[in-house]
Amino acid sequence: MQGEHGMLKVFAAGGGLVLLLLLLLSLVLGGSVVQAGHVGVLTTFGKVEPGVLQPGFHLRLPGAQSIIQLETRVVAHDFKQIDAASQELQTVKLTGTMNYHLDLEHASELYQNVGPSFADRIIDPAFNDFIKEVVPQYAASTILAHRDEIRRRTKEALGANLARYGIIVDDIYLSNVAYSDEYQKAIEAKQTAQQNVETERQILAQKAIQADQAEAQALGEARARVARAAGEAEANDRLTASINPLLVDYQRWLKWDGRMPQVTGSNSLIEIPLSQPTPAAR
Repeated sequence: MQGEHGMLKVFAAGGGLVLLLLLLLSLVLGGSVVQAGHVGVLTTFGKVEPGVLQPGFHLRLPGAQSIIQLETRVVAHDFKQIDAASQELQTVKLTGTMNYHLDLEHASELYQNVGPSFADRIIDPAFNDFIKEVVPQYAASTILAHRDEIRRRTKEALGANLARYGIIVDDIYLSNVAYSDEYQKAIEAKQTAQQNVETERQILAQKAIQADQAEAQALGEARARVARAAGEAEANDRLTASINPLLVDYQRWLKWDGRMPQVTGSNSLIEIPLSQPTPAAR
């Protein structure tokens, strides 16, 4: 009897140890690791526990507790296309991106009050409302020029709205601004007309330059002709001034061939200049 009783105690002790090991093993295997750049929200039978779990390994009760991880790093969220209206009621289509991160102190409240799909539930609708509030304050033709101002105003308004949920807006970017097909065609037609006007202006300016060049060339050639004529006239004047009777007689003697001219008529006399005889030496 005593042997059997001892054996029962041994089995009971061994069974308790096994149960304890199984419990510890289940706790270890049921643990979870919160990744870097995240916090963990602990729920017990669906109830959100206060506070958050920092990155690292955490134990939980299998089947009773769960750990939901929420990213705390800066996240880029792309907005869906929004159709807004300009000041003159022209359709303006906008798409954009918002960079945000979660406030660690309110992460569990955000999960409890909104859930993990908070971007679709509160960020997109808020952005839609504020864009439609800001854009109508601008004319369609000035929206692109005031793009940065619209972005800044939307960021301020959206940031104040989302801060109560523990969402901090870092920046907003308007990636694309488009208009209706009709308005876009009107813009393109206006741009084409402006380009044609600019082309005509360039052609006229080029022709004016060419005309100025031709005028300058003609003026230069005229001045050159006047200068040449003045030079020739001056040369002729100098040549005329250099001619005297002796030079004329000399040129006549150079051209005479030694023959007496043939003259008809009784009273015709030809005067031939003769050199004076040289007196004989005495």
